[in-house]
Amino acid sequence: MFSTYPHILGRLGLEDGLHKIGQTVRWWMEGAPGRRDRKKYLRLYEQGEFEEAALALRHALTATPNDPELMMQVASLSRFGLLPLADALPLLQTIVSHGPPVLAQKALNFLVNLLWERKGANEAMEWFPRLIREGETSERVLLRAAALANDAGYRREAFDLLARIGRSKPSALSSTGYLDLILAAAADNGKIVLPQAERARAVAAHLSRFEDRFVQLIQQSAGNLAVVANGPSLEARRLGSVIDSHQLVIRFNNHAAAVESADLGQRTDIWFRPADFTHIPMRETQPGILVVLTGCNIRNRFSNGLQLLEPYLHRDVAIELVPTALYGRMFAALDASPSAGLIGLAWTQSEVGEKLSPGQVFGYSLDHNTSAVSHYYGKRHTGSWPSRHNWQAEQTFFHSLISEVISA
Repeated sequence: MFSTYPHILGRLGLEDGLHKIGQTVRWWMEGAPGRRDRKKYLRLYEQGEFEEAALALRHALTATPNDPELMMQVASLSRFGLLPLADALPLLQTIVSHGPPVLAQKALNFLVNLLWERKGANEAMEWFPRLIREGETSERVLLRAAALANDAGYRREAFDLLARIGRSKPSALSSTGYLDLILAAAADNGKIVLPQAERARAVAAHLSRFEDRFVQLIQQSAGNLAVVANGPSLEARRLGSVIDSHQLVIRFNNHAAAVESADLGQRTDIWFRPADFTHIPMRETQPGILVVLTGCNIRNRFSNGLQLLEPYLHRDVAIELVPTALYGRMFAALDASPSAGLIGLAWTQSEVGEKLSPGQVFGYSLDHNTSAVSHYYGKRHTGSWPSRHNWQAEQTFFHSLISEVISA
């Protein structure tokens, strides 16, 4: 949870600690501007009123515009669709350039990750020189910089970093899971030998087996398909048999399709889910089911991409990754991370080539998700963090994909 007052938690270097002490003293001497909004933010956040809390935090920053810790807190809201990217970037850039060293490094990492995810590797490469500055000793940061450079097409820079890490801590190279970086190094005439290269090749070969399978299944269905989300609008409507009557049925995450389910049906042909099993366990999948893994640019951006994808190889599950270009278009439209249900619907509509009819779309209840929280099967999920999805923007995007307005 974000702190209420402008202090930095954890252990700091002397320079950072003295800077923060001086800043806090000045803040109190100036009458603690924005203090009421900061307290309001904390109270609203604890109540799960995330949008209102974000607004209070932004008001606090208006009252204290030069507080780098508060700037970082506000910029972090962009991760959850509660602050436009255009507002977050200048805050992060200011902290990187003028903030105390520890906070500046945190802001730099956040800025690079945000740009890489939302705008692509080439946009993030603007900050590459700062990531690899002289004196940087964190192998984690240097490996991320190498993966970024590789994704942006700067192979030589990526390999130079790998060699630098290999000289200082070879074990860091042998444990990394950046899939395409591993493959690129393995293809570089054997100059950098990574023991996980064969595993990476096997995963890449498995992915290639099912390349374009999603498009093929959509085309084969000739439009006779059902896209089924997990919202509460299907409750007590007994549409299970209608859903299962379609040639192709697409579902998402922890869907509740089951044998003899009168409301939801039982068939699944394409299952959109995240790569890891933390919140969404792996189920027994029938032969022929395609698992589509969500996550923007898993092959390049995910430090554990190899480890995440290997279980699907070992289980011989047909998998495909959501195209990075699709994520880019959706980030631009939503200014937030898209939900799995909207990703699947958008990709389906794009391949069908025309807007989908209400008779093809089930269980989307985006109008229930209006306060940065999520409703699945009528349940309200808050937890300690807001949803990463901008539900109001998703509702507008959703209706742009459908031929008629769906109210529930």
